[in-house]
Amino acid sequence: MTELSIGNTELLTWFERDRAHVELRNKLDDSTVVEWWDGDVAEAIEDGSLDPRQFHSTAYAYADVCGLLPDVEEQ
Repeated sequence: MTELSIGNTELLTWFERDRAHVELRNKLDDSTVVEWWDGDVAEAIEDGSLDPRQFHSTAYAYADVCGLLPDVEEQ
């Protein structure tokens, strides 16, 4: 078993007026690894957890540091 790799994740974003959503998703089973909504998106950007120029890699790094990455079978 090994941790989910960044290549097996995808980033979904949605922004509309005062709404915001950033989600890191496991492509192997379509489950959510970590997500932020509305004010939490702005707070994560402000505290450096998310970089809007690199949402995917910084969301993955956040999930890794917080122990949120699931274990998957080695391929």
